Amino acid sequence: MSEEFGGSDRSHWAKPHDKQHDRVERINTTMTGVPISPAPDVNELVAAAPVLGTSTTAITTTISTEEAERLRAAGRPVPKDLFGFLNRIDPRAVALMGSIAVGLNPVLTRLSGENAATAVFFRFAIALIPLAVFAVLEWRMNGPMKARPVLLHLLAGVFFGLDVGLWIPGVMLAGAGIATVAGNLQVIIVPLMAWLIFREKLTLPFILAIPVMLGGVVLLSGVIEQGDLTGDAFLGVLLAVAGGVAYAGYIMIIGRSRPTGHASTNVFLSTLTSMVVGTTVASAFGAPNFTPEFQPFMILIAMALLSQVIGWVTTSSALPRLDSSTGSMLLLTQPLVAVVGGVLLVGEFISPLQWVGIVAIVLAVWFTSVASARMKKRAALSRVTGSVPVGTRPPRSRRSSKERKTRSRRSK
Repeated sequence: MSEEFGGSDRSHWAKPHDKQHDRVERINTTMTGVPISPAPDVNELVAAAPVLGTSTTAITTTISTEEAERLRAAGRPVPKDLFGFLNRIDPRAVALMGSIAVGLNPVLTRLSGENAATAVFFRFAIALIPLAVFAVLEWRMNGPMKARPVLLHLLAGVFFGLDVGLWIPGVMLAGAGIATVAGNLQVIIVPLMAWLIFREKLTLPFILAIPVMLGGVVLLSGVIEQGDLTGDAFLGVLLAVAGGVAYAGYIMIIGRSRPTGHASTNVFLSTLTSMVVGTTVASAFGAPNFTPEFQPFMILIAMALLSQVIGWVTTSSALPRLDSSTGSMLLLTQPLVAVVGGVLLVGEFISPLQWVGIVAIVLAVWFTSVASARMKKRAALSRVTGSVPVGTRPPRSRRSSKERKTRSRRSK
């Protein structure tokens, strides 16, 4: 019997555990590259997750090139990409276009003259119209979605809505540029959450970035110059940072959803719950105005289409085609556009110390993005060579504690 199946030597056969582990890693990895189960090592989490320029960007993307190749190799159909035509354009130009579109969001919010709740409501409500059209087209192209990703993106929208619902009032209080830069704290919040939830060690680049970014936040808040913890700038920065924490939760939840060719549907679902949650949160600073005048309404339409639709479409198309370092650098255009636009178009004043804080945070984001790109390259190289990347720990055993105790008794 053994001769019929290639003889007694079965060393070339894949072990069941290895095959199962490979399947789990592939299935439970999303566009952010974050494994779902078992709990990811913080180095893998940080190296794989994209570093975004602002915490108000939807990050759901379509099927990656690697995932498409795996599906073809398995003889399974590859979902169609609704925005595949953008692949013909240089991804750097597409990413830059998306960054500028998203960066104009806080500037247009200030120019509209409406309160925070009104801006949040119309950002999501107007975006739902084209996103619904895209979702229907995707359904006709790739079929319906399963229940689990639907629920995950609805839940992700709760955190994204909480993020925007806190960040927009921060924009109103602290200014477009300052609040946008302060929202970049998610680049250290994600590793900190991994440390708190998974008890993983933090890497040196992120440990070094923490005091720099926190010091930048203090400078942005104006507390050193004003000596007041109740000023508008301080409260605005505090709200923007709280929004960054909520955005980190959004990233962690999105990391549990595998791309299936329904990127527009995913964003439509998260936008739906974001509208409800975000408007509710922002209403604490004033009830929304559902009947704005013509000019503010036109500005709100432009803001919604640029930030929630065009910004997402271009960013989701460009990121999978760019290396982490290039993508992160281009996405840093978002806070820079917000800062320059706030000064030139809205007339915002930024003090010298606040400029120092802006530079400190932007440099810290750049530093962590470069470190993250290098970690990702080392991780990819280690998968090819079978070695453990320098500065990282070997993969943890996935045996249960009961199995480890039994194995220990047997060895004695």
